[in-house]
Amino acid sequence: MDKLNTKTLRILALVAIALNLLILASQINLGEFVGGTELTDAKVFANDLISNLQGLAGALNVAEKNSVKQSLAKLHYDVYLVNNQKELADIMQNSAGMTRNLIISEYTNLTAEKVLAVLNASPDVQYSSTSVTLILEPLPTGGYQVKSPHSLGEDTLDQLLKIENLFSKESQRGFYEPYRHLTTLKILLENGVAQLIPANQEADTKKYLEAEIENLREEYAIINQTAGYAEISGPGILISIYDQFEVSAGDLRRIVGELFSSGAKAIAIHGQRLAVNSYIIDTEEGIIVDGVPIRSNPVVIEALGDTTTLRAGVDLLFSVSFRGMLSFDIKNYDSMDLPAKAFQ
Repeated sequence: MDKLNTKTLRILALVAIALNLLILASQINLGEFVGGTELTDAKVFANDLISNLQGLAGALNVAEKNSVKQSLAKLHYDVYLVNNQKELADIMQNSAGMTRNLIISEYTNLTAEKVLAVLNASPDVQYSSTSVTLILEPLPTGGYQVKSPHSLGEDTLDQLLKIENLFSKESQRGFYEPYRHLTTLKILLENGVAQLIPANQEADTKKYLEAEIENLREEYAIINQTAGYAEISGPGILISIYDQFEVSAGDLRRIVGELFSSGAKAIAIHGQRLAVNSYIIDTEEGIIVDGVPIRSNPVVIEALGDTTTLRAGVDLLFSVSFRGMLSFDIKNYDSMDLPAKAFQ
């Protein structure tokens, strides 16, 4: 693949990832994780995204198209006027996604001109007396293939295969299929002339965005579970810790750290689900987990993950660091349910 297409694919991937981050940012309270994000900083991020869209348009040679310039200008203006992060995320989810698809659509129109040039120069079309609709699909390796049935000869088909398109499956990976429908061409052959049939861009874009939003919901659900803010189920272990000396918060933090290092997907202490902002401290009342006192002897810890790996990590920790200090029992479970973190 040449340098232009490689650059284009990188920009396209960056724009798609950035849009996903903006949408997720509107659903997760970032203040819980990093102490808050100011609207000004969010606008800087949004304008960087718009700059990437401008770069994409330039790389695809459609930056001077009026529709593209107007759409990008409106995005800049809407970001300037926005008053809160939720509105900003809505703008970037909808308007930026539409602009990205518009850029690809304009590029597809340029590619369609090359396809029409090949077809209209072909005797297979020039001497055709029937009315036929052809569907040309972009190939991951470049070029276009014509779906059967058709009456085009090998020479015409070979020329269509040599026309570059945006995609390469190796470079695009998961980004290839979502955009494929936007670059599929419908061509009408009638009276010896090939003409492009305009796609129903609005319906296609809506279908694509609905699929993209559904993917984001699934990603958000996974992030929410990993962060501790949603219930999660799966195989795991239950550890009961008995103390010959007093169990400390530091001991529990080491055990929790070892479990996460061993691949634990979620952990709870006496039913208190740990989240990204959880804390375990010693107080005069005993050990406190996220503001809730917990009983000891035993201290009960539940951890979801591969039971063999989790057990190995715990066995090593207790046989070395806690030898002669703490004793423990471990039980394996094929399925455990850990609750979401309880908000105080």
